[in-house]
This record gives sequence, structure tokens and C-alpha cells, in this order.
Amino acid sequence: MCSHPVSCVHANLAAATVQKPIVVSLDTTVQAAIAAMSGVRAQCSSDRSQSPDNTLHLEARSSCVVVVEQDRVVGILTERDVVRLSAQQHPLDQLPIAQVMTQPVITLRESDLIDLFTTINLLQQHRIRHVPIVDDQDCLIGLVTHESLRQLTRPVDLLRLRLVQEVMTSSVLCASPDSSMLEIARLMTERRVSSVVITVPGGSADAPFHRAVGLLTERDLVQFQALELNLPTTLAREVMSSPVFTITPTESLWTVQKVMEQQWIRRVIVAGEQGELLGIVTQSSLLQAFNPLELYNLAEVLEKKVNRLEAERISLLEIRAAELERQVAERTQTIQVQAERDRLMAGLSSQILASLDVQVILDTTVRQVRRILGCDRVNIWRFEAEWANVVVAESTTSDLSLIGEHINDTCFRETQAEIYRQGRIRVVPDIYATEMSDCHRDMLTQLQTRAKILVPLCCGDQLWGLLNVTEMQPRDWQPTEVEFLRSLSTQLAIALQQATRHQQLQDEIHDRQQAELELARLNTELEARVAERTAELEAREARYRALMEGASDAILLTNTEGYLIEANQTAADLLGYDRHELVGMHFTQLHPPDTLPTLTQAFEALINREHSGTLSLEFLRRGG
Repeated sequence: MCSHPVSCVHANLAAATVQKPIVVSLDTTVQAAIAAMSGVRAQCSSDRSQSPDNTLHLEARSSCVVVVEQDRVVGILTERDVVRLSAQQHPLDQLPIAQVMTQPVITLRESDLIDLFTTINLLQQHRIRHVPIVDDQDCLIGLVTHESLRQLTRPVDLLRLRLVQEVMTSSVLCASPDSSMLEIARLMTERRVSSVVITVPGGSADAPFHRAVGLLTERDLVQFQALELNLPTTLAREVMSSPVFTITPTESLWTVQKVMEQQWIRRVIVAGEQGELLGIVTQSSLLQAFNPLELYNLAEVLEKKVNRLEAERISLLEIRAAELERQVAERTQTIQVQAERDRLMAGLSSQILASLDVQVILDTTVRQVRRILGCDRVNIWRFEAEWANVVVAESTTSDLSLIGEHINDTCFRETQAEIYRQGRIRVVPDIYATEMSDCHRDMLTQLQTRAKILVPLCCGDQLWGLLNVTEMQPRDWQPTEVEFLRSLSTQLAIALQQATRHQQLQDEIHDRQQAELELARLNTELEARVAERTAELEAREARYRALMEGASDAILLTNTEGYLIEANQTAADLLGYDRHELVGMHFTQLHPPDTLPTLTQAFEALINREHSGTLSLEFLRRGG
């Protein structure tokens, strides 16, 4: 056994690089990427005669795909991303990988791949499990993962000294065997875990516990997607890995390492004496065991420094002191600049959120952003129909004003709008050194733009517009500047939504007031018409009464059924009835029976508007 295990790990670290990772282009669909991952996985499962190292590398290759454009790494899609997309039930056979890949990608140069602990810390710091390895020209040459790093831990005696209970994860995500695979995928996505333990109740009523009966992982979900299983209808009990491999909390991590290698698994369940679920150990747990080895690494570095200090102590101290002074000065300046920006950001946020006028918000934003960043131009574009833009606010040092101009970017499409709506920020240090279409570059040249940061502005779920920060010369935009604009866009989204709702409320109030005024006007007109009509009816009624009462002729009125509805006093006197007695009688009751056919025929003709005329009829008085 090597007397310096740490040095051995350093020397063999290059062996952890997985050669020929799966590479796809931006237009590859997610389903095609899953098929590629599944194909490598199938190769690993079908050929068990391979060496453990080759097996580990195949396992690592099947866990992700790297998206490359013009030999540069632009994105990555891992098993965890596939689980997330499965939980969201996206149509993976139509979904371009460019829309869902993780970007930007954390990479590591091959020349920097010299220290195990630095590599492990990089994975843990960014909470990732894959790091593409690139050469000095940023071209992809390999991949380092938890799985590939695991092989370096074999000769390290520390695994024999550490116990499972020291590194196991006690908080385990569990589900029942009757859970659907869609529910499992959503659980993994929400809790950001790589596996779910399938459990059933155990123990007694006084001391209940969960007993592990199966395991489902991100890799299983990838396989299910490759097989195009129906996740909502597939139950966990039908596809879970069972039986599970268990160990006790007092076992050493060396035992865990051996179990993982022998059984070709990446997770081991920790169970108690009665089979109760206590936790889980993963490859990440094994890597965490190496954090204490940094002390050995530090001691080795210090030993070398002591040797050098013996010969060059004074010179190195002077150089170090000067370097520290420079770093302190730079750091102090950076802190002061950041503090000033934070102060201005707080003031700007207060001004934005305090206003309910959209134009005031926009004008304040462009003016203050140009002051804080010291750039040539800041303007805000608002989207209209067909993704045309109009400049609604601007602050610039140039004589060219774009306010009110319509910016018709023919290269802007619905797909780009969706990417911006998801929060993408476009950073361009130099339009002539950045990949873009010729039409877009020509448009930027006309707008006096050489460098820019384009930040989406949303109102609710809708892409409202773009915050455009530009320079007439190339500019190396700093991460703090990009983060400042990202934070500002969040504040603007709140303010725009607040102002928009306020404006909508004001418009509703105005419309309601106008409606009330119109209703009052109509009521006034209606009342005037009613009064006029009432007067007209009263006059007509008066004339009618005068005619009825003053007429010397007998007048009888019937409805269309022939029943009397009114009679004047002359008719009542003529027939020998009181007026109220006549009302309700049928006209046939007032005539002799032999005249009724002629009278009925004439009445029906009159009702049907066939003709009107004069009839000579006999009436029966009350006495017959």
C-alpha cells in the first residue's frame, strides 16, 4: 500500500476523466438525448465482462449529455433534468434540448485537474454532479462525475475508519408502492433528490416504522422515458428495484464502497436490526468523507512553503505584503463600488415601487441605470403585435434619440420570446466577437450598439418588454453588473404589475363613471318620454271619456273574443241594463238567436281584418 495515499490520488486524478461523453447539438430533442443515455446504459448492463473502471465510466457517460455548439460546451442535460421534465409532463419528443438544458455550464480545464479535493469542493459548492473537462481552447475532452471520482477513493484508508452513521442521510424521501411514477417524478423534482425509497409500514402500534422494499432513481426515470412508459398509470411496485441492498449504521464506508462496486449500484439503504429504514448512503456521501483530507493537503503545501521560506523568506514576505496591500486595495474598492451600487439600487427600488405611473417608473429606471453603470445608452423596449418593439423610455449621451422609434427585429421569434420569458439575460461584450445572425448585427450597428446587456421585463406571466443597456465600444461586462440588472428586473416586474393593475382599476372606475353618467342621461330621457307619453295618454283618455259619455248613440266595446269590456250610458238605457251589468257579457246574449250566424260571421271578418261595414241588427232589451 502507498505510504502517501493523498499523493497517489493526485497522481491518478486524470484517470477519473470520462472519455467520449455523450455529445448532442442544440436542435436535438430531449427524447433523442434520453435515447442516447439509455443506449450507453444498455451497453453497460449487457456487457458485465468489462473492468470495474470501464463500467464506472460507462455509468458516468449514461448519466448526462453535453450540448456542444462549434466545439464549445453551451449546456448540459442530466438525469435530474429528465426527472424534472417528466414531472412537468412535457412532450419530450418535440422539445428541443436548447430550451431546457442547464446553462451556463461549470467547466474545468484539464490543466487544472490536479487536486481531488478541489474537484470535490467544486461539485459540492455548485451542487452539481457533472463537470465537463475542456482543453486550453475550451474544447470538450471529457467529463468528471461523482461516479468517476469514486474509483480514486479505493486505496484511501480513511474509508476504513469512517462509519456509515457519520455520513448517511437520515432524511429520506419515501413513497408507497401504489404511488404513480408521475408522483415519484414530481417528488424528486420538488425535493431535488436523486432517489425515492419505496416503503411499507412495519413494527407495532406502539413502535411503528417504515421498511424499505424498493428503490427508484433518476436513472430509472430516464429508462422509463426511453421506453415511453405512461408515467401517470405506471405504479412504483411494478418498476421499482427490489430487493434493496441494506447495511447497518456501524459498517465502514469501505464496506459500502465494495457493495456498490459488486452490485453495480450507486445507493445503499441503511437499516436497523428490525429492518427499519434509518437512512441512505450515496456516492455523494462517500465523497463528503474526504473533506478532512484537506488537512493533509494543507500540511503538504505548508511543508513546501516552509522549505522555500528558509531560503527566500524576506523576499517572499515583501512580495506577499505588497500583494496583500494590492488585493486589499482592490477588494476595498470593489466593496465600496458594490456598496454604492447597493445604495443606489435600494434608492432606485424605492422610487420605482413608490410610483403607480408606468412612464414615471420607466423614465426613472433608464436614468438611474445609466448613472450607476456609466454606459452610453439605456432604453426600454415594449412589445407590440408580432413582437415588434417600440422604445418607450431612454437615457443616452448620444445625439441619436430612439424614443418613440419602432424597432422591428425580424430575427426575433416566438421561441426567443419564450426563452426571454423564462428569465434569460443576453450579455454581448462585442457584437463582432459574438455569434449572432447578420440581420441582428446590422440592426445593432444602426442603433449605435457595439456591446449590450438585454434583460427581459415581465408583467405577470407575460413578456412585457426588454431593458437594453448598450455601449458604442466593446465592454467587458462584469458579473456584478449583470446581477444588478437581474435584481432590477425583478423590482421592475413587481412595479409594472402594480402600476398596470392600478391603471386597469382607474380605467374601470372611469368606464363605470361614464356608464353611470350615460345611465343617468338615459333615465332622464326616459322620464321625459314617459311624462310626455303619460300626458298624451291622459289627453287621449279624456277625449275618449268625453266621446263615450257625451255621445247620443249607444256605444258597446268588446274584446277579440266577443265579451263586452265597456258600454256608455246611452247603450245601458237603450238595453235596460246597468252599465256594470253589461261588462263581461258576450255580445251574442244581446241579439235574437236567428240573427247570430250573420252577426258571428261579420264579427269574425272584422277580427280577421277582412272588411268592416254597417249591419242592421235587432237587439234584445233586458225584458226580452
